[in-house]
Amino acid sequence: NPSPPPEFQEDKDLLEAGVIRNTTFSKHWLFSTLMKLIEEVEKENDNKESEEGQNDFSVDVDEELQTELCKLWDMSMNSEVVQFLNEFKAVEIFVGIIGKSQAPRVTEICIGILGNMACDSEVCVTMSENEKVRKMVLLLLDNSDPQTLNETTRFLYTSLSNPAAREEWIRAINEAENIQEHINFIFQSSTNSDLLRNTAEFLDVLLDVDEELCQKWATPLLIQSMLEAFKQIGCKHSTALETYLHIFQLMSTTETGVESLVECADSLCPPLMKYLGILCEDEIVGLEGREAALASALSVLNVIFTSHDDTATMLLKDERLLRIFLKILEPLMPYIQKINDESLSETKPDTATSAGECAKGDNIESNQEPTISTKDETKEEDLDGETDESDEDEMSEKSKQLMMMLYQVLQGFTFDFLFSIHMAMTEEDEEEKEKTSTECSNQHKNLFTYMNESVSRVRLNYFIATLKDAANDTFNPVDTMKTAATKFQLDRLERIIKSVEEGRYVHRENSNDNGT
Repeated sequence: NPSPPPEFQEDKDLLEAGVIRNTTFSKHWLFSTLMKLIEEVEKENDNKESEEGQNDFSVDVDEELQTELCKLWDMSMNSEVVQFLNEFKAVEIFVGIIGKSQAPRVTEICIGILGNMACDSEVCVTMSENEKVRKMVLLLLDNSDPQTLNETTRFLYTSLSNPAAREEWIRAINEAENIQEHINFIFQSSTNSDLLRNTAEFLDVLLDVDEELCQKWATPLLIQSMLEAFKQIGCKHSTALETYLHIFQLMSTTETGVESLVECADSLCPPLMKYLGILCEDEIVGLEGREAALASALSVLNVIFTSHDDTATMLLKDERLLRIFLKILEPLMPYIQKINDESLSETKPDTATSAGECAKGDNIESNQEPTISTKDETKEEDLDGETDESDEDEMSEKSKQLMMMLYQVLQGFTFDFLFSIHMAMTEEDEEEKEKTSTECSNQHKNLFTYMNESVSRVRLNYFIATLKDAANDTFNPVDTMKTAATKFQLDRLERIIKSVEEGRYVHRENSNDNGT
C-alpha cells in the first residue's frame, strides 16, 4: 500500500489532516491517482476517435499508472478507505471510467475496486440501488477479457450474498437479456480456474436465493456447459467442485431441473461416480470438509437413479455404488451416534425421535436432525473402544448439521436402492423364469454375495442399521436383505442381519470369516 508523502510524515497535524480517517493512506495521493486515471481515459478516447478501426483491446495504460491503480485496489480492502471513496462519489467515477475505457487492465482494476467496496454492507446496498452500476456490471458479463470477467463475477457473488442488496440485483438479472448465455459461454470456453470458480459461486448463490430463476435456468444446456467446466477443474475434491455439485443439487429441487438432469444422465453420472470413487479410494474415507460435496453428489445421483431406469440398471450392475455407501457410512456412523448421544443428554428419552420416522428418498429435508434408532442398543456395548480419535473432540453445530445432512441423504438413497432391488425381485417371483429374469436375479445375487463374502462386519453393521432407520410403514429395506440372504443361501449375511435387528454388534477385531 502507498505511504504518505515525506512532507506529511514530518508534521503530525498535517499528516492527520491529509490522510484517510484511522489510516495512513494519503488523500492527496488517492485524488491525484484518480485524476491521472480520468485524464488517461480521456486521452485514450481522443486517440480512439483519430484511429478508427483499431482493436479495442490493443489499448492499455502505462505500467506506472497501472502500478498506482493496483495500490489503490489494495487500499480498497480497508473499510475506512471504502467509506472515504463512497463519500466522495468514487463509485460514479469508476462506472464512468469503465464505460469509456477500452483498456482491459483499467476495466479489471476498476471493477475489482468496486468488488472490494461491495464487501461493505452499506456501500453494497447503495451500489445495488444505482441503476448505472447494475447495468454496467451486467454488461461486463459480455466482456471477452478473463480477468475482467473474474472480477465481475466476484462482484456479483458478493452483492447477491448480501440479503439487503440482492433483491435489486435479482430483478436486474431477470430483466437483462442473455445473462444465462454469457454464463454458458464462460463454462464452455474458459480454461481460467479462478473464473470458472467465481462464475460457479455467482450462479450458486443466485439459484439458491431465487427459486423461480432456478426453475427457469435449470436447462440441459446449462448442465452440459457446467460439465465442460467440470472437466477443466477435475474430479478431485476442491471448493470449486463442491460449488458445482451444489448447483446440480439445487437444480434437482425443481421439476424442470429433475427433467434436465435425467436428460443429461449419461453425461452427468460418470463424473459424479468418478468423484465419489476418488474420495473412497482410501481405506477410511475422510469426511470432514467434504460432507456437503458428498451429500450433493449422492443426492443428485439419487434423483437420477429414481427417475432414469437405464441409470438405475447401470448402478445396480456392479458393486461400485454399494461400496461407496459402505465406505462413507463407516466413518460417518460414529459421528451420528455421538450426535445422538448428545441429543439424548439434552432431551427426555421418551421424546427422542427415530430417524426412521423421517420421510424417505428424495423427500428428506436437510434441516431435519433426527437421531438414529439404534441409539439405546449400541451406545454402551457395541462401540466401546471403536470411536475414532477425532470423534472425541467437540463438534461444531455446523459440523453436526452437515454430518446429519449427509446421513439423511444416505438414508434416502440406500432406501431407494433396496426398494429397486425389492421391486425387481418381486417381479421375478411373479414371472416365469425367463432369460431376462435369470440375468436380473444373478445381478442381485452378485450384490448380496459381495456383502456376504467381501464386506467387513462393522461396515455391514452400519449399513443394516441405516436401512433399519430408513424403514417406514410401507417398506422395510432390511426385509429385502433378509429375503435375499435366505434366497441365495448367504448364511453369514443372514446371521449379521439377525444380530443387528436384535441389537447385538460385533467389532472389526472380534469378527471372523464366518461373521460370528
